[in-house]
Amino acid sequence: MTFAKLRVRAMMVALLLSIFAVGGRGVSAQTNAYATAFTTSITYQNIGAGTANINLTIYSSTGVASPVPASTLAQNGAGSFFVGSVSSFGTSFNGSAVISADQPIAATLVQIPAAASVVKNRPLSNGFSSGSATVLIPTVLKSFANYTSKFVIQNTDSVANDFKIEFVTPTGVSYTANPTNILPNASVYYDAGTIAELGASFNGSVRVTATKNGTTNPGSAVGTALELQTNGAGAYASQAFPSTAAANKVYMATSLCNLVIPSGATTSFYAVQNAGTSAASVTVTYVGTANGNPVNVTSPAVTIAAGSKASFNPCSQGATTLAPNGFSGSATINSNQPILAIGKVSGGGLYTAFEGATAGSAKTALPYVRWLAPAQGGQQTFIAIQNVGTAAATNVTVKYYNASGALIGTHTIPSIGIGAKASSNPTSATPSAAGMGVGGGSAVVEGNGASLIVVTRVTSPVGTSTTGEDYNGIPFN
Repeated sequence: MTFAKLRVRAMMVALLLSIFAVGGRGVSAQTNAYATAFTTSITYQNIGAGTANINLTIYSSTGVASPVPASTLAQNGAGSFFVGSVSSFGTSFNGSAVISADQPIAATLVQIPAAASVVKNRPLSNGFSSGSATVLIPTVLKSFANYTSKFVIQNTDSVANDFKIEFVTPTGVSYTANPTNILPNASVYYDAGTIAELGASFNGSVRVTATKNGTTNPGSAVGTALELQTNGAGAYASQAFPSTAAANKVYMATSLCNLVIPSGATTSFYAVQNAGTSAASVTVTYVGTANGNPVNVTSPAVTIAAGSKASFNPCSQGATTLAPNGFSGSATINSNQPILAIGKVSGGGLYTAFEGATAGSAKTALPYVRWLAPAQGGQQTFIAIQNVGTAAATNVTVKYYNASGALIGTHTIPSIGIGAKASSNPTSATPSAAGMGVGGGSAVVEGNGASLIVVTRVTSPVGTSTTGEDYNGIPFN
C-alpha cells in the first residue's frame, strides 16, 4: 500500500490517532503482555518549513474532549505528550486523539508498559492524515499461537458514524459487531479475548465498514491494533489500513530466516490479507544474502479467499524449503487480487510489526528516534532503507535532529541498488548523533528522485539482552 503523504491542508493538518491509554497506575505485577496495562506517549515531528503551533485533543470512547494546552515546536523538532499525565483519566482509559498544527506534522504512538509488567518492549504505530469508509486489519488473533489481539477503531468523520466490524476466516465471516452512533473523533475498543462468539481460538482478519449514522452513506474511520502474548512478554502494534491502500504488489523492507543477532536467531513472518472480491493467488519473492551468498527465491502460490489472510515466511512455505538459515534481505509479494500485508519479526527477544508498502518516497519522516546509554534507559534506533525504484538511489541522506530541531548529524549513503537495502543509526552520522540525549529526537531520510521504503526498529535493553519493535517511516513532500 502507499502510505499517506502529509500535506498542509487549509493551513491546518490534523493527525488522527487511535490510542490505547490505560494508565495502569498502582497496577500489581503483570506476568504476561495480554494482562499488561499500557499508557500511550504521542510523539510528533515538525516536517514543515517553520515553527508549528500544536493543538492536541484527547477523546474518550463516548466523545468527551479533553484539550491539552497548546504548544509550539521548532522546524525539524520533535515533541511528545504522555497521556498518563492527565490525572482526570484515572487508572483506566481507552480513547483516541486529534493533533493539529499550522505546519505539516508526523506522529508515532508509543505504548509504554506498566513498570510492574514483564513487558519491556514498546509497541509502535503511526497516526493518520485521513480516514476511510472501509478499514482492514490483516491479522487478529484470539488465543492463537499464545497471542490475543486488542484494537481501537476511531470515527474520523464530521458526523456520528455506525460501524460494521466483521471477523473473517478462510471460511467466511465468523462474527459481526455493529456499534452505532459513534461520535466524531470518538472510538470503539475490542478485546478479542473477551468475544465469546469467536470460540476458544481465532486466527483471522477484520474488515470495518463505516457509514454515517442511520444511513448507508460512506463514513470515515482509522484503527490501531495490538497483538499481545498470553504466556509471555511479546507485544507489538500496527495500524489498520484503508481498503484503498491495497494493491497487487507489496514491498517488505525486512525479510529474515534464522538470522543470528547477538540476542539470538530471528525470522520474519508476513500476514497477507486479500482485500479483493474473489480468491487471490499470492507468491512472495525473497532477495538478499545468506552467509555471504546471494539469494533470490520465490514461494509456491498460495490461494487466499476474499477478505481472508494467509501467512508466509522466507524459510519455507508448506513443504517447500526457501531461503537458507542466515538469510537477510527484503521481499516482494505479488497477487492477482489487491492485498495488504503486515510483517512481523520474532526471535532474539524481538517482537515487531511493520506494514508493507506499494510505493516508495523520496522523503520520509521518522518521529521517534533514540540512542541512549544503558544508564539512560538504553533505547536505540536502527533504520532499514529499501530502494524500490527502477534505478540505483544515490547519495541518500539520513539527517538526525534533536528535540529542539537542531541538525546534529548526517549519514550519507553513496548508493542503494535496485531492490537492495541499506542501514543507518545515529552512530553512522557525521558527526555521531549518538548523544541525542534522554529527550530523543527525529530523523528525515531523503534521496533526490529516489523511491525508498523505510522501516525503523527501536530496541530496549532487557537485562543483558534486548527487545525491539518496528514502525514505518512516514512519507511526505
